[in-house]
Amino acid sequence: MRLAAGAPINVRNIVVCLVCLLGSAACGFFSDEPGTQPSKRAAPQAPSPGVQNYPAFNAGQWLNLSRSLYQEGKFLESIGAAQTALRAKPDYAEAYNNIGAAYAALRLWDPAIQADQQALQLEPAMQLARNNLAWAVRQKALEQH
Repeated sequence: MRLAAGAPINVRNIVVCLVCLLGSAACGFFSDEPGTQPSKRAAPQAPSPGVQNYPAFNAGQWLNLSRSLYQEGKFLESIGAAQTALRAKPDYAEAYNNIGAAYAALRLWDPAIQADQQALQLEPAMQLARNNLAWAVRQKALEQH
């Protein structure tokens, strides 16, 4: 699984996010929609309003944070950052691809497949999402046998 390449990471914003992550496990990174987190994880506390409204964060910066967190093996946090990118830009195919990759890394095939399908619905030519979708479908089938 791979994440799409993107713009350079804004270090100042990453530091703010990391401070937020260290200070509170639920700092606006996680979706409050049911079914978006694995059931084995504890539910996050209410997000900090200061981070949600931080003006320097745009969809691209949240996506960059999602990529960095994925590379560090912080898959739930990666999903949360990509979901926050989607709040800023709901038709962001790369964010859905990142969500799919992170869910697949957690071996949660159904949400991975759903996210990859959403990425392809928004950007049908996105080969990375197509590859990730095929891999997730194959892995799910292998685990069911």
